[in-house]
Amino acid sequence: MALILYLMLFTSLIFLFLFLPVTLLFYFIASEKFKAPILFLASLIFYAWGGFSYTSVLIGSILINYVSGILIGRARSIRSRKNWFVAGIVMNILLLVIFKYTNFLVDNVNVFTSLFQWDELVMNAIILPLGISFYTFKAISYLISVKRQEVEAQRNFIQLGLYISLFPQLLAGPIDRYRTLAPQLANPAPTVELFASGIRRFSLGLAKKLIIANALATATTEIFGLPFLQMDASLAWFGAICYMLQIYFDFSAYTDMAIGLGRMFGFRFMENFDFPYISKSVHEFWRRWHISLSFWLRDYLFLPIAYSTSRKLVKKRYFNIKSDYLIYLPAALITFIICGIWHGAAWTFLVWGLIHGLFLVFERIGLSRFLKRSSSIVQHLYMLIFLLFSWIFFRADTLAGAFSYIGVMVGGGGLPFSLSKALPYLDYQLITALVLSVVGSTKLFDHGIRVIKSGYGSRTLVIRNVSIHVFEIGSILFVLGIMFLSVLFIVSETNSPFIYFNF
Repeated sequence: MALILYLMLFTSLIFLFLFLPVTLLFYFIASEKFKAPILFLASLIFYAWGGFSYTSVLIGSILINYVSGILIGRARSIRSRKNWFVAGIVMNILLLVIFKYTNFLVDNVNVFTSLFQWDELVMNAIILPLGISFYTFKAISYLISVKRQEVEAQRNFIQLGLYISLFPQLLAGPIDRYRTLAPQLANPAPTVELFASGIRRFSLGLAKKLIIANALATATTEIFGLPFLQMDASLAWFGAICYMLQIYFDFSAYTDMAIGLGRMFGFRFMENFDFPYISKSVHEFWRRWHISLSFWLRDYLFLPIAYSTSRKLVKKRYFNIKSDYLIYLPAALITFIICGIWHGAAWTFLVWGLIHGLFLVFERIGLSRFLKRSSSIVQHLYMLIFLLFSWIFFRADTLAGAFSYIGVMVGGGGLPFSLSKALPYLDYQLITALVLSVVGSTKLFDHGIRVIKSGYGSRTLVIRNVSIHVFEIGSILFVLGIMFLSVLFIVSETNSPFIYFNF
């Protein structure tokens, strides 16, 4: 947590008015061969600002994968390539386990030893290096691509280091694949149009974080911090709704800013969200939520596990209607248990992942057929209620706390039901954030823009040209307006770190 306090947030004045302008200046005045080194150095400075000692972990990760990639690429046989690949993967996972899961493992070992009154393990707490989960997954995707011979091993240390440490997506993604991002890093193609769209996208993310997510975070923190005996069902539901909206707008705001920053430097990062709260099933949700992670899990965990299981069934000559379920069940559960643990070293995250994995299985074995026969309203309600309860495990500090909170939501504890409990939280700022977040979770704004643009062709040439210019000028004024408003929020408030910095 101390590391986060000194981090150079995208929403900080030092980033907006010093780091970013200086980096852009040096980047654009430099010749092509110096652009990558400048951006690599800037990324290391950005990361070191939050904790210099943990920059060595990041550099260590780059070195491990640089050497591993070359050894995999040089291998003369399939077996040798596989051995070097496994060694590289093990080192990446070991690095992640040491820094992210040691505290969790020691705490759980001590719970077990206390049952037998054995001596506890004593060690200094290890601070989690920011972004380690994200850059480790990027590094693993690089090794997989080299092993599968989709790309050649990168022999330029700076190019590989830049892929792993690129500051816009270093701390919370998107987790772009090496084979798609590496060519852009080697030959960036900045244009005026791309730079302008980057500013618009970054400004949108900045406003989403400061105006919407932070307001929701204030209410969420206060409500989840209350003793359960001081809550009633209405307040618990209100807090859960605020958190569900907060986590989406907090994380999608970071993604917007990361994509916008990438465009300013001439890169096109993959989209990471596609209105996930309009989903009608858990399957659809994971095609819309944290897309870069869900595709990573699908390609590098789910499909290999499913393929391995199917091969075992074929060897055993097990062919019947149940075989498809026997392939899907272990693949889905293992994938989402790992997904949960990847998000955090706590039982709450494991249970959160397990719940998503189980409902994916339920949908596969019959629930989806029932949903498809239901109305769209029923499908949306199913999805929203499922997400509302599952996010409780994501937010709670302990499993007991999660179940107690859910107990209050369903009327199993706390104070008698009273709508007045939530009223003190509804100031103008929170009401504005709630309205914007609910509308922004749908495609209403996008639909409105498309309607305006589609009307251009039905007008006369003069009116069409005037309309286009008015729209463009309005867009510029809108961006300037939300930038000005965002800076006012930064100056007047203490910045809140992004939720996903914890993972």
